[in-house]
Amino acid sequence: MQVVIVTAYYLDNQGENPSVNDFAQVCTSASTAISELSAYPNAQSHPRIALYRDTLKAACNLSAKKFPQSNESLYKRLMKEKKALRPINPVVDFYNSVSVKYGVSAGAFDLGELQKRSIKPLELRLSTPADTFRPLDAKSDDPPVPVTKGELVYVQDGTVLTRHLAWRQAVEALVTEETKNVIFMSEVFNDEEATATPTGLAASVAEDLVNGLKLFFGVEARATFLGEGIGVRTVEVENAFF
Repeated sequence: MQVVIVTAYYLDNQGENPSVNDFAQVCTSASTAISELSAYPNAQSHPRIALYRDTLKAACNLSAKKFPQSNESLYKRLMKEKKALRPINPVVDFYNSVSVKYGVSAGAFDLGELQKRSIKPLELRLSTPADTFRPLDAKSDDPPVPVTKGELVYVQDGTVLTRHLAWRQAVEALVTEETKNVIFMSEVFNDEEATATPTGLAASVAEDLVNGLKLFFGVEARATFLGEGIGVRTVEVENAFF
């Protein structure tokens, strides 16, 4: 697995973004993703989804039935509804479209919120008994709950931001219409062996994210890559590459 990390500053994430809407339509139209998915009886039969399921099962005994990754959930929705995904906000719609286009999981955190919370880095690691989580639908007065030891999580200073890699997101650092600074990540499982350089698929995902941020949001962005072959598994959020 290689993780594409892209950071962007001073985004306008309010209201509609026609360019993002057009991109989403292209990525999910009947001539692309929906047409391709129609060749399979279900989302989990798609080769890329099957690769995610098999790899995570082998690596950390993750049950895809209980904890489907975000790309599988998007494909299931497309196969059921046979139309473009329901819009949320421009940034979320953008990374969901990239996810659909390449069949990879993708997401983002509010970088400003991460920087306010702690100077500790954003980590991708196995959870410990000290880590806690507040789900996306948590109320403001709901206390955080413990996380099972050994889950693959994004975490900052003991606060879990996503559980089981890209299964469920926390309420902390959520991208909203008020978000201006964003850190994107896309977990790329490759058919080819990961090396010290990004694979072709990881490079393509990074290129679409960086170019899309320029074209659709008018901001410059920078990509970096995490992975065993590359040797980096943490992201410093205090300066975040700029």
